Amino acid sequence: MGEERQAPDPTRRLLRVFGVKVTDYEERMAGILERAGSTSSADELADLAKEALELTVDLNERLREITSHVLATQSRVLGELRAAVERAAEPEHG
Repeated sequence: MGEERQAPDPTRRLLRVFGVKVTDYEERMAGILERAGSTSSADELADLAKEALELTVDLNERLREITSHVLATQSRVLGELRAAVERAAEPEHG
């Protein structure tokens, strides 16, 4: 039973991290927009824009990780399926 509680598989881990990042992004961007709506200071608006940019870059990195993982999984599965189809189509020898 102890072996069943191994580290989570990469897909679940990536999705969990991504979900937290998206939620954090939404909350923090809402705060940035709220603060932006209540200031007329160019310096403060520039700081808010910089913070929004940094949050977006971080979120995009996580999105790239998820996308890369999904595409790699699709490629692996379809490659294995193609190989199985090709083996099945080969004439039997023996």
